[in-house]
Amino acid sequence: MPAADSQPGADLWRPLWKVHQQRPRPTLVGKVEAEIAIVGGGLEGLSLARELSSLGKRVVLIEAQQLCDGATGASAGIVAPQLIHKSPDDVAKRLGAAQAERFLKLLAGAGKRTFELLGERKRDVGASDAGFIAPVRTTAGARRLAATVEQWQRFRTDLKLLDAEETRALTGAVGYASALLDPTGGSLNPTAFAELLAADAENAGAVIFLHSAASSVERAGSLWRVVCPGGTVIAHQVVLCANGGNAALAPALRRSVLPLQVCQMATLPLDAQARRTILPHGHAMTDVERDVFSIRFDPHGRLITAYPMSERLRKPGRLNELANRRLTMLLPGFRATPLEHAWTGVAWLNSDLLPRIVRLDEGLFAVQACNGRGIALSTAIGHEFGTWLAGGARDVCAIPIEQPRAIPGYVFARYLPTLLMKATLAARQLRRAVLPRSSTGKE
Repeated sequence: MPAADSQPGADLWRPLWKVHQQRPRPTLVGKVEAEIAIVGGGLEGLSLARELSSLGKRVVLIEAQQLCDGATGASAGIVAPQLIHKSPDDVAKRLGAAQAERFLKLLAGAGKRTFELLGERKRDVGASDAGFIAPVRTTAGARRLAATVEQWQRFRTDLKLLDAEETRALTGAVGYASALLDPTGGSLNPTAFAELLAADAENAGAVIFLHSAASSVERAGSLWRVVCPGGTVIAHQVVLCANGGNAALAPALRRSVLPLQVCQMATLPLDAQARRTILPHGHAMTDVERDVFSIRFDPHGRLITAYPMSERLRKPGRLNELANRRLTMLLPGFRATPLEHAWTGVAWLNSDLLPRIVRLDEGLFAVQACNGRGIALSTAIGHEFGTWLAGGARDVCAIPIEQPRAIPGYVFARYLPTLLMKATLAARQLRRAVLPRSSTGKE
């Protein structure tokens, strides 16, 4: 790509992830039959299709546009097998001890499973399994993080608590008091990973239709009918995996998830000197702060980061200015570098920040929200829920299966995630403008 296209003020708004890697796939025309129909071609739907078809089920997946046109394609591609602001004890309080144990065991193996699924194909999806780092800024946050690592000991013993010096050495970032290091995390190209899941599912017998938007899901006697502009799918069971789009097909899901608009961006490749100080061992990093700071490299040396989305970022040069200001402030080894790509999307959050399966009716389910940590968790959910469905739902599923429930005060609550992120970022920038920079995390 010509360097001139990447200068401040140029049209940066192009996704980094390549979609031309996708196989050509048909649009649904006429009537097809399946045991299980899946609506949505993101990681959840594709992972579920892969698992079900490998277990011998006749699966049809329909996607409104191209694969990964939603949250998957808008992600940063970080494999983070950890929850956001939730410790194992928090999960037990929310789900109960038995259900929490099943879920936490699933989550504990989610990162490892993701990379094991890739096997020798890691290079095909630009994967790095160097690990995932989740830092905190304050001493109070460090105490909570230490308690979280201790609580995980029942389920896994490979997590490590980093002190301030270790955190800076492994990330290159200043201002953190401590961090959790998960060695099973990392990063990958999410659309290439999705294409790999799709190909695996098709090789096992699944059929995938693109540009086939579901307009309704209806009862058809003892079966279900998924209606698209060009045809219908008749199935014994239907699973909605369209993320925020699930509510258009199931009114009971309206006002049940919160939108968080995000902006991801990638710089031009950084030089070797910068790479020696910023994530020098290839980790991915997302901190545990409300104004989320996230960094990771792609295989070409681009630094991928995020910024709270607002329309002002689309003004020529504005995103480049703000992103570079933040990166320079938090990464002493970073020197201002023009952005090469920027893209936006919506992460959908459950109010308790835990994933769930919603049972809408007999044979009708929805997978609801992976809360911004979707790559490893979506892969694990597809495997677990697929095994549960294929087994006739006789065992207990590790993912909570619940009834739909609306979020109280949704009219106002839907703005909270974005407002909190923006307000925290603005307050932190103001403090840094009037106070000396601290590398101790005691802000």
